Amino acid sequence: MSINWYPGHMKKTKETIAENLKIVDLVIEVLDARIPLSSKNPDISKLAKNKKRLTVLNKVDLADEREVENWKEYFIRNDISDYVLAISAEKGTNLNELKRIVDEIYIEKLEKAKKKGLRKTEVRALIAGIPNVGKSKLINKFAGKTKARVGDKPGFTRGKQWVKASEKLELLDTPGVLWPKFDDPEVGYSLAITGSIKDDILPIEEVVSVFIDRMRKTGKLDQLVKAYNLETDIENKENHEILDILEERLGIIKKEETNYNKVSRFLLRDYRSGKLGKFSLETTQ
Repeated sequence: MSINWYPGHMKKTKETIAENLKIVDLVIEVLDARIPLSSKNPDISKLAKNKKRLTVLNKVDLADEREVENWKEYFIRNDISDYVLAISAEKGTNLNELKRIVDEIYIEKLEKAKKKGLRKTEVRALIAGIPNVGKSKLINKFAGKTKARVGDKPGFTRGKQWVKASEKLELLDTPGVLWPKFDDPEVGYSLAITGSIKDDILPIEEVVSVFIDRMRKTGKLDQLVKAYNLETDIENKENHEILDILEERLGIIKKEETNYNKVSRFLLRDYRSGKLGKFSLETTQ
């Protein structure tokens, strides 16, 4: 399976990132803590290789805590980033640690400025990431005001925005950008499950079947039982049987015998909102 989803504004965003890297001190790449590898754009890594790199694992309130810690260690150990921070932009978790990192970079830059006879400076940081990963929400939480436009659908932010977060920090918010083609189907499914690509890019029933397979593989099927108060043991059920049980539990009436479209949308919505509990789709193992 090869997935192409690269609207014209994404090509323009990549060009914008390349142009603005000349004037920024720090590249903050926001990843989805549930899918750190699948949500990491390889193009951003190439563009930012000569800049300080801060990887932000966002949505930790939706991910398995142990896996998040494993991923933090993984990114540092493999020199993928200079700093790694796990946060929840939604809840404001760990934003003080983000400020500490910015202060560290600011002091370093200020010392260099003083040697040139300058008394003031500021850190300029570029915020990058795939669609719907929480970049604008992070900026708004960090700046303490609603300065960046926020949407819950991929492709919401369309133009770059400079945001004055503090006297020390100016942030460049850029639209979510993917890379031109996903050759690995697992990456495509991960992005579809978390809502980073539009729900009509891949057949939604296939996406949900993969999602159930991953729950089964990681021993998380019991989270469905708890979330929907199921009385039936689903551990040994086929995927379509689980969807049948969920349809009945949710009172969904389908028009065709093989159509699981509506229950699939319910399931993805509940996973994305955290109703199904904390569940990482990717592990370091």
